[in-house]
Amino acid sequence: MTLDEALRIEANARDGILDEDLPGTRGVIDQAHRVHQTAYMWGSVRGESAPPRIRWGIAMGVAMVLVTLGGFTLTFLAPH
Repeated sequence: MTLDEALRIEANARDGILDEDLPGTRGVIDQAHRVHQTAYMWGSVRGESAPPRIRWGIAMGVAMVLVTLGGFTLTFLAPH
């Protein structure tokens, strides 16, 4: 499902145009919502890179782990 299709399905569901009592309709709406959320978090095209805030978050997490490991290493290697 493309992002445009997902957005149209979500809009129709929100406006009450879709009959959610029909079998499978709720599943299609849920899938459209997942596609929309994935596009929001990671970009509308799979080839796009992650938003800068996610890249910075990952970089900061890695940096924190490295600093912590460095601190432990220096603590255990220090002369007593």
